[in-house]
Amino acid sequence: MDNRLKKGLVIGSLVLLILVIGALVANVIIKNRLKEGLNNFSETIKVEYQDIHVNSLNGSVGLIGPKISVLGKTTNKINVQIRLKELSINDFSYWDYFFNDKINVKSISFDQPQIIYHHNSLVNLKSSQDSFEGSFKKDVEIGAIKIINGHLSVFDVANDSLLLKSEEINARVNAVVIKKSNLKDKIPFAFQDYHLTYNNMFYKLNDYENLFVSQANFNADFYKIKNVSIKTKYSKEALSKKIAVERDHFDLTIDSLLVNNHDFGVKNDSAFYFKSDQINFYQPKLIIHRDKLVVDNLNYRSLYSKTLRNFNFGIALSKVYLNNATVVYTEKVNDDPKGGRLEFSNLNAEINNLSNTYKKNETKTTIHIDAIFMKNTPLNVQWDFDVMDNSDEFIFKADIGALDANHMNQFMEPNLNLRLNGIINKNYFTINGNDLTSRIDLKLQYDNFDIVILKKGGKEKNKLLSGLINLFVSKDSKNKSSEFRHGHGTNIERDKTKSVFNYLWLNIKAGLLNAMTGDGEQN
Repeated sequence: MDNRLKKGLVIGSLVLLILVIGALVANVIIKNRLKEGLNNFSETIKVEYQDIHVNSLNGSVGLIGPKISVLGKTTNKINVQIRLKELSINDFSYWDYFFNDKINVKSISFDQPQIIYHHNSLVNLKSSQDSFEGSFKKDVEIGAIKIINGHLSVFDVANDSLLLKSEEINARVNAVVIKKSNLKDKIPFAFQDYHLTYNNMFYKLNDYENLFVSQANFNADFYKIKNVSIKTKYSKEALSKKIAVERDHFDLTIDSLLVNNHDFGVKNDSAFYFKSDQINFYQPKLIIHRDKLVVDNLNYRSLYSKTLRNFNFGIALSKVYLNNATVVYTEKVNDDPKGGRLEFSNLNAEINNLSNTYKKNETKTTIHIDAIFMKNTPLNVQWDFDVMDNSDEFIFKADIGALDANHMNQFMEPNLNLRLNGIINKNYFTINGNDLTSRIDLKLQYDNFDIVILKKGGKEKNKLLSGLINLFVSKDSKNKSSEFRHGHGTNIERDKTKSVFNYLWLNIKAGLLNAMTGDGEQN
C-alpha cells in the first residue's frame, strides 16, 4: 500500500476517532449539564424524568418519561402537572446560539402529553407574565412545535370541579418566532400557519350550562367543528328550584359548523379581533323552556345592536348562514306540564355584516329569514340595524302566510287563557323602532275570526267576555274597498327587562288589535 495512502487512512481514522470520542464526551457533558439544570430548574417548577438521550452531532435532545410540576408561589401546591411519553428537541443550531445570539431549533415535539391544570381565578397573572418575560434572554426561532395525542383537564381550585377537558389533541404550529422585544405584547410570538384537532371536548360555560364538541379541526384555511351542543345541566324542574329569578332552560345542538377565510389577532397591541368571510351552521336545533312561575328577572336587556357594539373585542363576519334550523320555545305559566309552545322549522337565514368594526352609517347588519311557523305557515323576515348607531334604530319586516288560528291555541290557551278560531290568510307588517319606542304598520286578510275567552283554569268558555270582545272584532277582512284590513300602533314602549322578541310581540299585538277592532282603513 502506498505510504501516502496509509498515512491518510491513519490520519482519517484518528480524526474520526477524535470526533466520535469528542461527540461521546460532549454527549456526557451536555447530559450532565441538562440533569443539573433540570434538577435545579426553579423553586416553583420541578422536573422528573426516566432518562435523557443526547446527540450532540445533530443537536438533538430527548427527555424520556418526563413529569413537570408547576407549584404556586404562595400555596406551594401543584397548579400544573404535565406527564409525557417524550419531550424531544431536534436540530439545535450551535452556530446561531453562540454567534447570532438566538436559539434556533428545527422542531420541538410533545409526545402524548397529559396536562392537568388547577385554575385559580384569584391568582394575579402579572407575576407569571413577568417571570415569562425574564426567562427569555435571546430571540427564539422554532421550525415547528408539535403536540401528539395529548389530553387536557382543567379543574377549579375552589371546588375541584371540572372546567375543561379535551382528548386526542394533535397540533402543529410552524415557523414560530419569539422576539425579546415583543414579550410585553398580548401575543408575544408570531407563526406562519397551524393545524389543531381534538375530540370529545367539554367546557363549563357557567354555573348552569355546559358546552360539548365531538370533533374539531382548526387550520389557517378553515375551522370545522362537528356535533356541537350547549345544554343546561339540570332538568327543567331542578333548574326552577335552583334559580331565584327567571332563567331559560335550553338545549342547543348543531350538526356541524364551518368557518371559512378567517383571521384573528391583536390590533394595535390592545384589542383582540376575529373576522371571517363566511360561517355556516348546519342543522342547528334550539329548544328553549321558560318557567314563568319563577320571579321575573328585571335586569336590563340590550337590543342585539347594543350587545354587539359593547363586545370587548372586534368581530367582523361578512356572512353567516343558518341551514335547516329549528327553534322550539315552550313556556310554563300554570301547573299544566305541557305549557305553551311556539315552533319554527326549516329555518334558513342569511346574516350580512355581523360586525362591530364599521363606522356609523357606513354599513348595516341585515338578516333575512325564511321558515315554517307552527308546522305549515310560511314566514319571511327582513331585519336590519346599524350596530354603531347609539339609538339602536331598526326595521323589522315580516310576511306571514296562511295560519290556522287553532295552531296558536297550544300557546294561547295555557299562557293567555284565550282560544282563537278562524284563518289568517295573509299578514304583512313593518316595525320601525329603537331602544325606547316603536311603531307598527300592519295589514292582514282573514276569514271567520272568533276570540274565545276562557274561564280560570282554561277549560270552559267565558260566554259573557267572549261575546263582548267579539262585538268589537270584525269577523273577516273583506269589505267594499279592499280585502285587507290595516292596523297601526305608535309610541309602543319597550319593556327593557324583557327580550327583543317580547318587543316584537308588543308591536304585533297592537297592530292586530287595531286592525280587527278599528275601521281597517289605511292611514
